[in-house]
Amino acid sequence: MNETCRARLRTLLESGGAFPVETSRICVQGPDTIRYLNGQLTMDVRRLPAGQARSALLLTAKGRLCAPLWIWKDADVLILEVGESLLQETLDRLEKYLVADDVTLSVLPDNPRRFHIFGGGPFPENSLRIPRLQVEGVDADHVPEGLLLATPDELEFLHIVRGIPRWGHELDAHTLPQEACLETQSVDFNKGCYVGQEVVSRLQSVGRVNRRLFAFVGQLAQEPAGRLSLELPDQPGKPVGTLTSRCEDLELAQTRALGYLNREFETFHSFAAVDASGNALGKFDKHSILT
Repeated sequence: MNETCRARLRTLLESGGAFPVETSRICVQGPDTIRYLNGQLTMDVRRLPAGQARSALLLTAKGRLCAPLWIWKDADVLILEVGESLLQETLDRLEKYLVADDVTLSVLPDNPRRFHIFGGGPFPENSLRIPRLQVEGVDADHVPEGLLLATPDELEFLHIVRGIPRWGHELDAHTLPQEACLETQSVDFNKGCYVGQEVVSRLQSVGRVNRRLFAFVGQLAQEPAGRLSLELPDQPGKPVGTLTSRCEDLELAQTRALGYLNREFETFHSFAAVDASGNALGKFDKHSILT
């Protein structure tokens, strides 16, 4: 069984595959759409390429996350895509700043099932280009014959290995973009003003946040429930970070993880993983910073 699982993961990493897309979409239209959204999102809406989605962030005035999202053009309207759990909060946040703008927000009905196809092509024609896994990919209404369909566990593995933070794991309403390394893909520092820009720009110029997301590789003596704290091996009882997601890498016979380190401990490389009761369950090495 492990060899079959290992072969499937190797195929998904090296050759690509597909998975169903389960998200909510908001249609934004009206004469003031471009100007309005450019004042709300971290990405320059005026520079959206045809047929391609871009990642962007919706922030509070204090620069913290309301929602990570995708945005693209569809004829003469713009589409915002968010996780299903964030739909109402996203609508509320957008409507809060919709005062005198001639803009209409409407939730699109569920279409027939959509799939994301990633990795090697060729891709179906006229598909939306969207790098959901930070590799070339498209959304389509069917999966080409012979393409491997990833299971939820395999998709989680791909997210962790590729260092993609997710809402409810690495991201929440307290997260600053630079903490989760989102500024490299989802923030345009050359555009005009938007809600939260002052904080994000100041953090970028100062170059300091109190914590930062990293990738880790390690071993666990047992598989505990819930998140694990990170401590320095010679300083037990003093948490210096948290593991937020983890999965087994059968190829390495180790555990892959994402997690946050407090800034003053970023130069350290090895950490003890500790459960809520203070039991040391294994060792993790910092693998890389996510960029």
